[in-house]
Order: sequence, then structure tokens, then C-alpha cells
Amino acid sequence: MNLFKNGLFNTLLASSPLREIEQKPLRKKLNKISSKEIFTSSSSQSIEIFETDLYKKKVIFFPGWLGHKDSKYLIPLAYLLHTNNFDIIRIHPVDHGNTEHLNKDFFRATDIQTLIEALKFIGNKYQDNEIHLIGFSLGGNISLRISASDSIGFLKNTIVLSPVIDPKISMHAMDNTAWILKKYFLDKWRRTLRRKIRLHNIVNAKEALKYKNLEEMTEFFTKNFSPHKNVKELFAGYAITQDTINQIKNNTLIYSSVDDPCVPIKPLCSLDQTNNVKFKPQQYGGHCGFIDDFKFNSSVYEEIVNKLLLLNHNKELRGSHISNN
Repeated sequence: MNLFKNGLFNTLLASSPLREIEQKPLRKKLNKISSKEIFTSSSSQSIEIFETDLYKKKVIFFPGWLGHKDSKYLIPLAYLLHTNNFDIIRIHPVDHGNTEHLNKDFFRATDIQTLIEALKFIGNKYQDNEIHLIGFSLGGNISLRISASDSIGFLKNTIVLSPVIDPKISMHAMDNTAWILKKYFLDKWRRTLRRKIRLHNIVNAKEALKYKNLEEMTEFFTKNFSPHKNVKELFAGYAITQDTINQIKNNTLIYSSVDDPCVPIKPLCSLDQTNNVKFKPQQYGGHCGFIDDFKFNSSVYEEIVNKLLLLNHNKELRGSHISNN
């Protein structure tokens, strides 16, 4: 039996301690050359941005839900791109990466205005650069919605891996999948919630800690800490629809796996590709895994790097052709 063709195994391995051996030196090198900046939006939300600044090609990264700049699925792709002369810009949305102290408000997937403003800030800062966007899981969902925004017109490519398309279906999948995954997501949410309650004395949020599944916790927060009338309205606020896909004007690739235990591929398959947005369904890979062997090689990651390199190579060839004529 090939373990890497098991969606649950690939998913668990992607964030497992086993990966730390391969990853630690890459993470240390990347963090050593990255500077940190606090970006504050027009609504006074603050988020962290970590960036290297050595090259003319930039890749912005969004981690998955409550992930961070050093998430084990993010670092290998970021490092691989950096070794191919891409600068890496990693963003922590609200409450991500132990930043609960920066904002009293809780993270809401529906509210991406601060992230749009942060990308505009980056776009203005590097006006003569080639800028790409990569997002994982919920970060992939956010990346697609940002790419569909009229106010972001400078992105050359958007690449998303295991993006949440239908939040309701994904939540039910996580609640009803293997107990170890459900526990992982619940523990992650409770950790950030406890920090938030302690730092900002939000005593009326303590009730959420007693709930035993994501659905109950989501309903509690929607009712008590969101502008949405109900969960249905909340999910509609960040679902990826055909409208979202149609509004994306830059080249976009969506990588999802058939065996993803957290984000079923069916909602993506119900949408249509466009001239700008192409789907790259994978038979295997789990959720944000796409690992081929115990050396943590990933043909999907290598394909992504090659696509961005090829784009740049073709651009240089066109430029050379024009100058020669």
C-alpha cells in the first residue's frame, strides 16, 4: 500500500513533527533574511508582514486558518521559490501567528478589507516588480477573493492549494472526518480563543470553550461576535462562487485533491473554469499535503515553481525579441 495515496496520511504528514527535521534549517534561513512590519489598516486592524527584499520577483503567502509564516506546508514552497530568486512575503491575518494581542476583534473570514489594503500597500511599494499570490486552504479562499477584487490589479499569478470553496461543506467534513483531524482544528481554535480571552478580557467568549465541534463553535461566534444574522449568511459571505471565478482577471491555478478529508473537491468541480482560472485536480495529496515520499518531495510544489519561472522566462524572451527588432 502506498501511504502517500491516502488522503488522511498525506494531510497528517504535512504538519507532522516528522517534517520538522527537513524543515527547520529552511525556516531558519528564511526567517534570518526576513524583516517584520506591522501594517495597520484604515479600520485600525493590525497585521504582521514578513518579507525578504533581494529580488524583483515577489510572492505573497497566506497560510491556512490560524496558520502562520512557519506553517510546515508553507515553508518548503516558500524556500523553493526563494532559492529560485523570488522574494517571499508572508502575511499573518488577524489572530494568525500568535498575534491575538494586536486586535481585540476576532478574525472573520468574511472580512478581508485589511488584507486587501495590505496587498495594495505591497503593490505600491514594489511598483516595478512582478508580484504573485499563493494561499493555502482558507488562505486560498482569501487569495481567490482578493484576486477577484477590483482594487487589486497588479497580480501576475494567483496559485491556491486546497482552497475552501463551500465553507459549510468543509466545516461538516472537518467535524465528521477522522477524530484526530477534528481534534486538531478544535484545539487550534481553543488555543487562540484562550489567548484572546486572557489578553482582552473577553469573558463572554468563554462559553465557546465548552463546545465539542466546529459547527457549535461557529454558531456561537456568529450569534455573539459577528455582524451576520446566522451561519448561512456568514458562509455566503466567503463562499467561492462562479461569480468570484468570473471576476478574476489574472492567471490563476487552483490545486485540490480528490482525497482531501477536510475540503471536499465536489464544490470546486461544480464550478466552471475560465480563460484566466484553471483547475488542477490531483488524485492524491490530502489537505495541503501533496507529499510524494518520506523525503517530503512534492511534484506539485515543483510544478508551481516551474510555472512561475517559465512565466518569467517567456517574459524575458518577449522583451529580447522586441529589443532585437
